[in-house]
Amino acid sequence: MHEHFLAAQSGKRSRHAIADRVAPSVWQYDYLTLSRLSQDVRTLLGEVPLAVGATALDLGSDKSPYQALMASRGYDVRTLDITRDGGADYAGTAEATGLPDASFDLVLCTQVLEHCMNPWAAVREIHRILRPGGYLIASAPHVWFFHPHPTDHWRFTQEGITHLCREAGLEPLTLLAQGGSVLTLCQVVNFLAYGMLGRLAAPLYGALNLAASVGDRLVPNELFCHNFACLARRE
Repeated sequence: MHEHFLAAQSGKRSRHAIADRVAPSVWQYDYLTLSRLSQDVRTLLGEVPLAVGATALDLGSDKSPYQALMASRGYDVRTLDITRDGGADYAGTAEATGLPDASFDLVLCTQVLEHCMNPWAAVREIHRILRPGGYLIASAPHVWFFHPHPTDHWRFTQEGITHLCREAGLEPLTLLAQGGSVLTLCQVVNFLAYGMLGRLAAPLYGALNLAASVGDRLVPNELFCHNFACLARRE
């Protein structure tokens, strides 16, 4: 499967600039995912107290698309990725950051835990590098296609992601479901269309994205969503 995925992606340009993630176009195949994630990161950051001069780590992202949002809350933002080739401040993994104990007031970890060999160890590592009273904002998929960047191991439920936090000594405060059944169905159809037609299917993506936005309000059901975002705190 891994080799098949790499072969299918061979020669394709990266689809995501920072602007695509923070304010995606309705014509994108993953607009539903990215727009809801950006909205929920903004919502959860709004629940974190203003922290002028505090430090934040964007864990697993060299580009840090939400850096401006964190900076607007007073955070000095650093980044960590598996290499520093893309401009990350630190190189490491979620399970082994190599960073000092209690060195950050906020850790942002979006769409990373599914790629970890051991997500339990990853969240324990986040607990270790958070200062007492510090916050974690983490997001992870419930329904998603296989995407080994560089590996892809896990999917999570509501109880799964909150259990990861509690097992590591973090107290979950808020859990947001990103989309309901209608939105998830439309996102899956967009995935399938993108795999067959790529950017040529932009009109279809736009129509489905609009239909999903309306349908999700008319028939809300967050038990079957495609993604979760969680805010947790280290005591």
